Amino acid sequence: MTKEKIKKISENIVEINGERYVREDSKGWLEIPELGISVEIEVHDKDKSWKDLNLESREKELLTAEQCIWLANSKYAKQLKMDGSSTKDDFFIQQPFSLNIKNGYVAWFVAGSGFAGLGCDGFSGDSGSSLGVRFARKISRAKSNKKS
Repeated sequence: MTKEKIKKISENIVEINGERYVREDSKGWLEIPELGISVEIEVHDKDKSWKDLNLESREKELLTAEQCIWLANSKYAKQLKMDGSSTKDDFFIQQPFSLNIKNGYVAWFVAGSGFAGLGCDGFSGDSGSSLGVRFARKISRAKSNKKS
């Protein structure tokens, strides 16, 4: 019998035998039917870098720049704190530029008092007390059909 090696990376991420898993409860997610996705409501794992969180392997689970722009201009912006009401909820996103990927840069969404923006030239080792993670996932057809 092999004993599992379990390591708590953060409040929402655990590593089991070298594989990282995110705690996913349905209460912490907001469905965005217009985009066909569900988004974590709260930004978590703040003050940890892209590299610390091994986000390279999970980048496709992050919001895109286009999704961030749409959400920041939507009726969901306030609930997701993407409307400039919070200066403590910035989060990593998918890097939109091939040149930046080639150079090893990571990207994030930032909102401050009265503004929102995208930063696309950070280093994978950068972290900050307001910078964290917000995962997104596709809404399954079966799930969305049940709600109709």
